[in-house]
Amino acid sequence: MSVSKNSVPLEKLIEQIRISRHQMQQLWDEKGYTDEEVLAASIVLDHLLNEYYNVSGFLKAKILN
Repeated sequence: MSVSKNSVPLEKLIEQIRISRHQMQQLWDEKGYTDEEVLAASIVLDHLLNEYYNVSGFLKAKILN
């Protein structure tokens, strides 16, 4: 997932991550960690977290310090 000029504002992205994490945890609790839906939810969360790191510059700041 690449970051473009139309990327999601950081606050909205953080909220999407919170919701996605909660949904994945609910699925995990209901179906177990190997269920297809849990794995799909995990992939969605991974993409959101990657976008967060790209938008926030978090990793770049860690590398430079």
